[in-house]
Amino acid sequence: MFFKLVYPAPLSEPVATRDSNVYLLKTLHISGLNFYNDFGIGQKIWRVISFSYNIFYLPLSFPVNYKIHFSQFPPDLLLQSLQLCLNTWCFSTKFVTLAIFTERLEMANKCFDELDVYCVTPDEKRRVRAAVATINKLYLIFGVVYFLYATSTLVDGLFHDRVPYNTYYPFIDWRLDRRQLYIQSFVEYFTVGYAIFVATATDSYPVVFIAALRTHILMLKDRIVRLGEASNEGTADPDSIFKSLVECIKAHRTMLNFCDTIRPIISGTIFAQFIICGSILGIVMINMVLFADQSTRFGIVTYVMAVLLQTFPLCFYCNAIVDDCNDLADALFHSAWWMQDKRYRSTALQFLQKLQQPITFTAMNIFTINLATNINVAKFAFTVYAIASGMNLDQKLQLQDSGVASP
Repeated sequence: MFFKLVYPAPLSEPVATRDSNVYLLKTLHISGLNFYNDFGIGQKIWRVISFSYNIFYLPLSFPVNYKIHFSQFPPDLLLQSLQLCLNTWCFSTKFVTLAIFTERLEMANKCFDELDVYCVTPDEKRRVRAAVATINKLYLIFGVVYFLYATSTLVDGLFHDRVPYNTYYPFIDWRLDRRQLYIQSFVEYFTVGYAIFVATATDSYPVVFIAALRTHILMLKDRIVRLGEASNEGTADPDSIFKSLVECIKAHRTMLNFCDTIRPIISGTIFAQFIICGSILGIVMINMVLFADQSTRFGIVTYVMAVLLQTFPLCFYCNAIVDDCNDLADALFHSAWWMQDKRYRSTALQFLQKLQQPITFTAMNIFTINLATNINVAKFAFTVYAIASGMNLDQKLQLQDSGVASP
């Protein structure tokens, strides 16, 4: 059953945290990233085709199309094409980054395997299963939103007698007749749609891995709280309590190793996303308010949802992890460590110092990935719209369009 992992599995079935990214890794595997070292000749040929299209042809097809047919672009179609052009450049950057750091995703999953070892109680195992189901549902939400965007853009294009994405194909010109319009529309739907399918993975992998990390941080906090309860009761064996403390330290060390593994991938890709996202949202606002008609706005809304999914969930989880790390330090401080022997107190104090350094993620060491940064990106979009309105961009583009059409 393909959608089996979107439902929490019973305790009788083996489930690991790495199962939260099964759908994601399968998508990347289809795109040509060899996670399992099982590529034959046919798959290697497909890999060359996929890489060539995603990295070179698709990003370059938009500038080529502007160079050849720029005078034939009406304002709304130009803005719609431009927002997709910027997104494809960002998509290519993320795809190349994942291709370079493919091994790090498997290294991150090995960190998850180590963290699963510390999940021994039935409650912790249920929480792992619930997290796996929730994260897989989140990934499917990406897929549904992206599919809605791809399909609504196709329908809107056919309704307005134009192609959905306006990419360049050397032997097809949809402007010549209706037959070529239909041919290019469906060729674009399947080729660009393939890139959109891959983008569900390149856009969602940070939040998928970070959400799984947060699950283990919350369980670590509960273990530290139980340490305090055992210390207050005074009935537990001191060696047993110290062993539990050491296991908490090892789990936290594994979490830091996970962060060191995943940071280089997230840092570059989310930096590109932050830079592009504000510009894309600004162009979308200009198009929606000034040029788009009612039928086109549904496709624009689904596109905005897709763009927001690229940054907001990750910023939310990164923000939550900082708060959770502060709770970890508070939980250890209130765990009655001072009632234990010298060995325990010394170890607990060193652990407390480490916990006071929250886990954070940055974009190229320039932007901290949190909700405040996400809000600033949205503010930048409003700035782009305000500049365009102040320049009377709608009147200038419409005047240029009418001038082109009048001859």
